[in-house]
This record gives sequence, C-alpha cells and structure tokens, in this order.
Amino acid sequence: MATKHTWQRSKALGYCVLCCFFLSVCGPAQPELPYEEKIVIRGLLDAGQLISDIQISRTIPALEEFSYEKIFIGDAKATITVDGQIYPMELQPRNSTSPSVPYRSLYRAPNVRVVNGKTYKLEVRWKNLIAQAQTFVPLPPQVDSVNALASIVRIPNGATAVLDTVFESTAFLRSRPNEVYRIGTTLHDAASGRLLSARGFGEASFFPSAISVALPSNTWRLTTATLQILTNQMKTRVTIEAYDGAYYQYYQTRSRSGQIGLFSPGGPNIDWNVTGDGIGEFVGMTSIQRPATVRLK
Repeated sequence: MATKHTWQRSKALGYCVLCCFFLSVCGPAQPELPYEEKIVIRGLLDAGQLISDIQISRTIPALEEFSYEKIFIGDAKATITVDGQIYPMELQPRNSTSPSVPYRSLYRAPNVRVVNGKTYKLEVRWKNLIAQAQTFVPLPPQVDSVNALASIVRIPNGATAVLDTVFESTAFLRSRPNEVYRIGTTLHDAASGRLLSARGFGEASFFPSAISVALPSNTWRLTTATLQILTNQMKTRVTIEAYDGAYYQYYQTRSRSGQIGLFSPGGPNIDWNVTGDGIGEFVGMTSIQRPATVRLK
C-alpha cells in the first residue's frame, strides 16, 4: 500500500513538472528591447558658482531595475574648455557616509568658476565612447521692476475656517535674443532672515528677439504666512533666471512626470543638446534676485 501511495505522489509530481515546463515554454516571452550603451550627461553651469555636480553616468537596458550603482561611471575622462583653455574634470568624493544616500558619479573642474557671457564646451570619453556638449552662460537679466502679491483666503475647516495665503509674483524685464527666462519667489522672515519658502517658479519662456515683457510666477499657498503678512514680518525676493536658449528645446520635449525641476527623469523623443555617443542636457544659466514688498490684493 505504501508503494502505491509513493507511486501516486511521484505521478502527481511528474504532472506538475510537465505543466511548469509547458507553461514556461508556451507562456508569454520576456520582450527584448534594443539597447545601446551611451554616456548620460546632466549638468548645470550656474554663473558665479564653481563647476561641479556634473553627473556623468551610463544607460542601462530598459527593463533593468534602476540604481545609481548600475549607472555609475567613476573613470570618465572629462574636460571643460572655455576661451581656449582646457580644464580637466575629476570625480567628486562621496559627501555622505549614510548607506541610504547613493554615491552618484558627479564630476567637477576644481577651482573653476562659471563666468557670465562665456561659452563652455564639455567633452567626455569613456571606454570607446565620446560625448560632447556646448552651452552659453547668459549675462544677468535686465529687470526694470518686480512685484509680489498675496491674497488671504478663508478655507473651511469643519464648523470653523482657517486663513490661507496665496502668493504670486511678476518681473518686468527686457529679454535678450535666444534666451529662456523663468520667474520664482523666495520668502524670508524679516527678523531672522530665515528662508520660509522658495517656490512658485512659472513656466520657462523663450524669446528669439529682444522684447519688454511681464513674466509671472506660478501661484502657490503657504498656510503659515498669513500672520507674518498682516504684521509686515515677511520679506520677499523675486528670482529671475536666464538660460541658454538651446535649453528650450529640451524643456519642450521632456517628460515632466509632474516634476517642476530643471531636469526630467526621462521620456521618449527628448531633444537633448549632448551629441556623439551620449544623451543628456548641459546648460548654462544665471539668476538674480530683486527685493519686493508683498502687497495684498
């Protein structure tokens, strides 16, 4: 009797193995997507700041799980050229000892600051790949005036209501040809100077020619600011950012994924300015701030 039970269990196990085999053979195959290894560059040259935090990494297959370790490039040969002078770049040291903070492959040109009105060329060599990019750093924006407005609104909260503050700002400027502009706002505590909020950046606007224009920020809410507005305890600065006009092609084609930052995580058919064996964006920018008194609408 024990032998019969053993045979039945063996027979059932055999059927199971055969089923698994046919399922693995006849089931949907894992799609094979084309993959070409490329250098990925993501860099911002901010006028007055040191050339740093230029991320140089690599592509990975589309179905492979992302991690900074997989895209890390630690041995790229990269240079920045400006006014005919070539500056070698180096991998930045890790800035955190926490295992939860990934070590990204960021590069810098030691002791080299970004200068307004200059054109910078980037070249990256890795393995047998070569990627290049070029960008212009605009002069400071020509701003005639700025304003900042606030609206205090009542928000229902059960049987009572709370006060909320809605902000917006505008910069009146004279654009330069082939530049992109973006407007935002920072709010500071009047007594301590502490930053309370840095938000409200509006859409980037491209101007092919010189023109006088009023550019708005986005509107945003700050529930903790109402009392400070009413008692004049808040200082405001309107931020005006100018970018190389080539950035606008990327800005229009990127996949935003709900993000408002300068760089998007990706998307199809992006108009990059990195050429050769690379993809990505390398852009020059400059920004200024103008003080403004918040006025109630």
